[in-house]
Amino acid sequence: MNFLMAGGAHLPPVGSSGHQKRTVLITAVLLSLGIAGALGAVVSGAIYSIVRTADELDETRAAGAAASALESLRTQMAGTVRDNAFWDEAYRQLTSANRDAWLIENWGFPTLDYPLYDMALVIGPDDKPLLHYRYGKPMDVQPGEFFDSSLARLVERARAADGLQGNVYADFIGTVQGPALIGAARIRPFLQGIPPPESYILIFEKDLDAKAINKIAQKFNLSGLQLTDSPVEGTVTAPLEDVDGNAVGYINLPVERHGTQSYERVRPLIFGAAAILLLLITGIGMIGLLSVRSLAKEQARARQNSLHDHLTGVLNRPGLSEYVENLAPDVCSSAMIGLYLVDIDGFKAINDLWGQQVGDKLLGAVATRLTRDLPLGTTISRLDGDQFAIVSLVDAAGEVSHLQSAVSEVFAEPFTIGRCEIEVGVSVGVTETVLARANFHDLLRQAEMALHQAKHGSDGAMVVFHPQMEAELFEQAKLEQQLIDALDRREIKVAFQPVVDARSGHICGVEALARWTSESGPVAPDVFIPAAERAGLIGILGSQILEETVAQGSRWPGLQIAVNVSPLQLRNRYFAGGLKATLDKHAFEPHRLTIELTEGVLISNADEAKRSISEIKALGIKVALDDFGSGFASIGSLRQFRFDRVKLDKSLVASIEHDAQAAEVLDATIKLVTALGIPVTVEGIEDRYQAEFARDAGTHQLQGYWFSKPLSKEELTKRFLGSSLVERAG
Repeated sequence: MNFLMAGGAHLPPVGSSGHQKRTVLITAVLLSLGIAGALGAVVSGAIYSIVRTADELDETRAAGAAASALESLRTQMAGTVRDNAFWDEAYRQLTSANRDAWLIENWGFPTLDYPLYDMALVIGPDDKPLLHYRYGKPMDVQPGEFFDSSLARLVERARAADGLQGNVYADFIGTVQGPALIGAARIRPFLQGIPPPESYILIFEKDLDAKAINKIAQKFNLSGLQLTDSPVEGTVTAPLEDVDGNAVGYINLPVERHGTQSYERVRPLIFGAAAILLLLITGIGMIGLLSVRSLAKEQARARQNSLHDHLTGVLNRPGLSEYVENLAPDVCSSAMIGLYLVDIDGFKAINDLWGQQVGDKLLGAVATRLTRDLPLGTTISRLDGDQFAIVSLVDAAGEVSHLQSAVSEVFAEPFTIGRCEIEVGVSVGVTETVLARANFHDLLRQAEMALHQAKHGSDGAMVVFHPQMEAELFEQAKLEQQLIDALDRREIKVAFQPVVDARSGHICGVEALARWTSESGPVAPDVFIPAAERAGLIGILGSQILEETVAQGSRWPGLQIAVNVSPLQLRNRYFAGGLKATLDKHAFEPHRLTIELTEGVLISNADEAKRSISEIKALGIKVALDDFGSGFASIGSLRQFRFDRVKLDKSLVASIEHDAQAAEVLDATIKLVTALGIPVTVEGIEDRYQAEFARDAGTHQLQGYWFSKPLSKEELTKRFLGSSLVERAG
């Protein structure tokens, strides 16, 4: 017994081994459960973090896209207002006797179908509207009744802007029909040297209706975009703030939540098999990573689209502006930047002839060839319509000009679009400066000045900007102001040149010609008439000339009267109505009036010309084609438009005495037109030989200095009316 007791002292207690195993087992189970729980928590946390991050990125992208869309709308409206308010001609017209007509023609009527604004409002210094047009018609409610109270603050801020650069304000505003986009600026001269502007405010308004919202959604790829009075739960919301910072509406963009969608797809797998938990977590991590990368790519793609032209793929105007402003000169302090503004000549005619689809493909082909063929270091952009910009960087001053020949070579070969082979001519405006001093807006303004001169030169012209251009534009503005003053004082008079019957030698009609003698002397018609067309004054000038001509013609019974009309006048849909009103006012017989048109009317827009000519002839007024033989008008044009008379250009008769071929051409032209049953008048007759030749060739009427120079109405009455020109004509 002692032995047993002594030996038993070294044995473990009964059941101790099983207890330890149970403890180890429980500990292992608990530890496994703890590890599994911790791993599950880590996995769940990781999944939640991935889902939340992806959703936040999606919301951030949507919010950024919505904010970018609103900022783009403001920027576009501000640019539209700036282009119209900072306009020398607009500022001069504010004190013109023709102010109201000018405002309606240039800002009122365009509200009918202009895509950038639906309302035009001009507010004078007394806060009363000078112009209040919406959808092409005057509004019958006051601005304060249509807009909310923030309009007054917007006007105050625009009016308080000082300096020639001024400020343009573009914000949102509440109207009786819902939120709208509005822009305002003081009307001021663009050029320095013109007196400081009075406090006239130009305001444009664009309705944010369903059509406008759909266009915004399509332009910025914002699917599901909607405009509401209050934020919509579950969407990304951006407020439309007025000038005071108050929200007048909200745009709401649905959030796709790619992270949540991804989680919903993989959740069954997470709870399906604990054994593949780590693999599942890895897969979820990869899916989350792919989702993040997809969102990042989508954001990059959205930014790419906002800075690039959707039609050609090259940079657009904002993209080029950002590119130029972000350029920094390298170690070479003499680095230069050149901007080439390229405008396709006659692009509208290409669209009219081949169709818009071919025109769009041509623009794409031009962008492709510019990108492919121009030297490295050049950046291509499509600014608007058929206008491209090229930015070139070089290391040394004076090397920018090498790109001029490269640009010309790009357009030397025709473009093949489908089965169409199209030859393209361009006008190019060039400016260059040191990169360290480069400013995109200054470069663009200078290039536009150069392009303006290039477009008024020969086809394919390339003009480099020089500071003198600004002085020339100032002189042009000065001439336009003098023309405005002359029109206000009705200083532009009418001279009358006799037209004689080729057989009898008697005066049978007169042509009315505009003549202007300014304070500094006579101004040639080929100077002041183009100036009137550029300044939008040709309608007023034409109306004054027509009024004086018809008034005087009513005092010469039986005499035919001819008046030249500018192509720009025919584009006015109300031209024929105004013509009839003038004839009725002076009781002038329509069949005694002939409207003379140049062939430029036929080339620019044949359909529009045919409509206008039909309206004029429906009044009983005759229509003549002037200067035939000096350009491209064809016999087909004579048949198509059915002119009542054709006037041959003086260039056809100038050298017939010394050039047998010229004489044959004149003789054949007279006979050809006569064969079509159209009476012929030959202009530029300066001697007896020319008069007799034209008469023998079959012409019906003669006109030129051989008979008389243009005369005042008093001189014409005294010298010719009641007498004959038989002695000279015969």
